[in-house]
Amino acid sequence: MSEDDRRPDCPDHRIRIGDVERDAAIEALRTAAGEGRITVEELDDRMELVAVARFPVDLDRVLADIVTELPSELSGTMVRRTPDDSAIETRPGEAPGNREILRSPWTGLIRQGRWPVQPYLRCEPAGVLLELNFLEVVSDLEIIDIDVAARTGTLKLIVPDSWGVDSTGLARSPIAVITFKANESARDGYPTIRVRGSIGSGVFIARGPSFRQRRRMKR
Repeated sequence: MSEDDRRPDCPDHRIRIGDVERDAAIEALRTAAGEGRITVEELDDRMELVAVARFPVDLDRVLADIVTELPSELSGTMVRRTPDDSAIETRPGEAPGNREILRSPWTGLIRQGRWPVQPYLRCEPAGVLLELNFLEVVSDLEIIDIDVAARTGTLKLIVPDSWGVDSTGLARSPIAVITFKANESARDGYPTIRVRGSIGSGVFIARGPSFRQRRRMKR
């Protein structure tokens, strides 16, 4: 850290960043990974640094070699506001910059039944199983956007035959295990789950209902 970074009157260190700035940094990292400018491993490492960043200067260090304008140079311009310049307040899951975060405890996490699905989720399996079962979910959403950070662990999606799963935005390392047995396109009027982010040495599974689950659904 430079002397300027430690100064209390330094704008880069005085104004804290929020989820909007962190999401913008993550999008820049994903783009760089998609273009082959950084590896999946580097993407995971840098996303972890973004998650704990507090000031624009912290993001500068993560993005310095992949962007032309540093976050500190854009400081103050990335806050999301309404046309009348008032701040937008959203609950977790209602906006890309304020996702509902699903983290697996050491025993794993399974969401099933008619659970309330938000349009913007972030899934962090963290070495164990994180299963999202949508078979009984009732939703009028067109897109369910899932941001994945699975350096290790397993993310499993179980979806109805009428739903679609788009995983084209998911960055995968050579050792990631991918099992895809779901429909890529949704039927008219049904949601598409858009999966993006990164899988390191973890596992990603997307499948439809099992034989037993189909029998249960028909009862």
